[in-house]
This record gives sequence, structure tokens and C-alpha cells, in this order.
Amino acid sequence: MNTQTGLREDTLELLIAIGHLARVYRYFDEARYLFERLATVYPQRAFPYLGLGLIEVDRANYRGAARLFGHALELVPDNAQACAWLGASQVLEGHFALGVRTLLNVIGSDEPSAAAMAEAFLKLPECAPFTRGVRIHRAAQSAPVPSFSTLNRLNFRGRH
Repeated sequence: MNTQTGLREDTLELLIAIGHLARVYRYFDEARYLFERLATVYPQRAFPYLGLGLIEVDRANYRGAARLFGHALELVPDNAQACAWLGASQVLEGHFALGVRTLLNVIGSDEPSAAAMAEAFLKLPECAPFTRGVRIHRAAQSAPVPSFSTLNRLNFRGRH
């Protein structure tokens, strides 16, 4: 790796971190502006659309989030994070069967955080009718089952 490439990668990582920090502190307009600019510079990469989708999750616009995560998956079909967040958005929107089908694609993923998130959502009582007969990763069997009230406390506003 040459110095110029390393500097560009470091700058990109810093911009992404700034976008997520703005999002976490609820500076949604600023975060959206940054991720939209990154999407202009990197239109074939998934990360700007993941950032934009997370802004929509934070704003409880799950339909908009699903659209953005779906676009990220169109660009990078094997992106486990995009797939997990798409499934989570579908579940939070109340589309449990669709969300379960999407989340099942993430189980066993090489991306531990995406797989763990998928397993947690699949354990929601609202998803149970759609996971009957489906073997979920053993780690999920011992993990605590989140509830919609837990998700609401985490700033997710589920619709049931």
C-alpha cells in the first residue's frame, strides 16, 4: 500500500465514522449530507447506503431504511450487514415473514455482528410463527430474547 492510498483509506474511514457519530447524536441532516456525498463519490459501494439506511432506522422510517439496505444489497449481494439490516427493517415494519426470510440468509455468515443481530431478531416472539422448524445457530439458543419494548428503549419503534 502506498502512502497516498493509505491516506485516502484513512480519510474515508474517518468520514464514515463522523457520519455515524453525527447519526448517533441525532444530527440527521448532517449525517445524511455526508453519506449522500459519499454515495456520489462511491456510487457502487454499499457503505454510503448502509449509513443512509441507519439514519432512517434511527428515525423509525423502516420502509425507507429497507429501500436503502436493499440498494446496498443490489450493489454488493453478499453484504451480510446490509442483509441483516434489511431483515431487521422488515421486521420492525411489521413484515415478519419477509423479515424472517431475509434474516435467515445471514445465519452462519462470516460477519459475526450481522449473524448475531439476525439471530436476535429471529428470536422475537413475533417472528416465532415463521421460524418453526428452522434451526437457528446454537449461539442464539442461549442469547436473551429481545422484546419490542427492549427494541423501543434502543430507539427502535417497532410496529406490531
